[in-house]
Amino acid sequence: MKYFQKGDILLTDFDGVILDSQKHFEEAMKGEKDSDKWTEFLNGINWKEFIRECDFIPGAIETFTELQKLKILRGIITRIHSFEEGKEKAILLREVGIQVPIYYTLLNQKKSQVYIPKRKIILLDDHEDNYEEWEQNGGKSILFNEYEKSTEKRNVKSLYELLK
Repeated sequence: MKYFQKGDILLTDFDGVILDSQKHFEEAMKGEKDSDKWTEFLNGINWKEFIRECDFIPGAIETFTELQKLKILRGIITRIHSFEEGKEKAILLREVGIQVPIYYTLLNQKKSQVYIPKRKIILLDDHEDNYEEWEQNGGKSILFNEYEKSTEKRNVKSLYELLK
């Protein structure tokens, strides 16, 4: 596998990597920048319904199930806006057979504050700022973005690439 060496541990983001929920957030808020409006929106979501309305990213279940079997995938690290959101994410992951630990970050909390990055710990994320922050703190990153053209970052356009 070209993205992993012996002993590497993969942590993956949830929104925008496992589920297309990031797209649904952006569609609902249509480019809104006001943090108070975002907070109001996120606090009003029925998380059970919202999670069920989203689709899995193509290849997510197959790829992460296989990486879990190979003991490469060791955790999901995801931002939550409420305990209800965290509960619904966990229920969905367990239903599809993903049994690794789930690490939650709160609003304005960096992923590196919840799980300490190290040389053998790789973060898979769809946000470039999370990619950069993880690497600045000693970890490795893979950017998941089907449109990314940057050659400076390790990037996958399809989750299936992780299995090659």
